[in-house]
Amino acid sequence: MAFRQRILRGLGRVACLCGLACTSGTVFAQQCLAANDNPLAPVRKLFVIAGQSNAVGLASVKDITQGPNNYVQEDTVFPNVKIYGIFNAEPDIAGKDDAIQSRTVSWSRFATWQTARPGFGYKNVANVPQFFPPGSGAQDMFGPELYLARYLNDRSPKDHYIVKLAISNTSLSPVADADNWSAGSRLYQELMKMIADAHNSRRADVNLRVAGIFFMQGETDAMHEISARNYEKNIKGFIRRFRQDVHVMNCAGTKDVPVVLGRIQKNSAWAHAKAVRRGQQNAARELPGVSLVNTDDFSRWLDASGLHFNEYGQAHLGKRVYQAFFPPR
Repeated sequence: MAFRQRILRGLGRVACLCGLACTSGTVFAQQCLAANDNPLAPVRKLFVIAGQSNAVGLASVKDITQGPNNYVQEDTVFPNVKIYGIFNAEPDIAGKDDAIQSRTVSWSRFATWQTARPGFGYKNVANVPQFFPPGSGAQDMFGPELYLARYLNDRSPKDHYIVKLAISNTSLSPVADADNWSAGSRLYQELMKMIADAHNSRRADVNLRVAGIFFMQGETDAMHEISARNYEKNIKGFIRRFRQDVHVMNCAGTKDVPVVLGRIQKNSAWAHAKAVRRGQQNAARELPGVSLVNTDDFSRWLDASGLHFNEYGQAHLGKRVYQAFFPPR
């Protein structure tokens, strides 16, 4: 599988050099290739998760060990859902899940397919053990992907796919010395590579089409007045660029891929949260196909840092993301 993915990445680079995967002002490392191996491959939805630490997921299977709020255990698995992302951080990348450290990492190189389970969460456990229950490791950590998978698991056709790339402390504003989510940035392009890799590595079996993105981000911008003031412009630009790019890359069947934003909390650590929250609200109100999920009631369900959702919070966040993608009729 690793050899096959390297070949596909190479094909993508050649395609771009030949002008096949490039648009005005945008150069893609690759595109979603046609399913030539199996033209009858069934179409399946591919959901994208991106953002910063609460998208990464600092929840541990050891957060809550008993009682009705214990949602995830070490052996939790959802067999009908596959996730493409950074699983159980290996030594080369452990400790680099931070906007500054991330700049040296080509995250797409470390992405693999796994059945949905814990292990796609925070990759910097060893550096900040005080945030986590004793004994927690990368294999124990999870974010909103897990309970999105829990509800997808029971949904027909019981064959679902998620791609995830999230890095802690990342801003939506362009930052010279740190990875950020500004449209077209290095980190943004890593996400585009992973989306195309996810599609291409499965194309013999299924035709994966991006069906939506969940973007949980904004806390870092809320710490800086200028970034917070520009957040509405930046989030709207991100949404428009993402939709354009996945369509031009032949990774989505629509120009208006659904977008779900995670509303940041009114936390005293983020002095300018009001401006970011207003920008998120206006994007959801003014752009078609954009919705907002609330997280304010998770304030009782945070980790030791007081900033990140614990097991209960992440389980309910994933459920709300699913409900936003599949609202009751």
